[in-house]
Amino acid sequence: MNSASIKLDLLERLAGVRDESVIKRMAELLQKAFPEVMSTEDEDDISDEEYASFQEELAQRDRGEIRFYSEEESIRMIRDGSAE
Repeated sequence: MNSASIKLDLLERLAGVRDESVIKRMAELLQKAFPEVMSTEDEDDISDEEYASFQEELAQRDRGEIRFYSEEESIRMIRDGSAE
């Protein structure tokens, strides 16, 4: 059985599970065994501090205190070795 077939079989079996406690135990087991692929949505959210920091950077840009560069400008600057 190849890995694609195994994954499909596991998905089909998981879809058939109706007992919530079993589903939660499976999720906990997978989280412990494979934390890198079982991250929760909360880990991907932006924190209030990160959001406030970004808002401050936008305000600094609007006041002309800092400048944001486009991807093309950034690549050119890296290649040229300049830090405008």
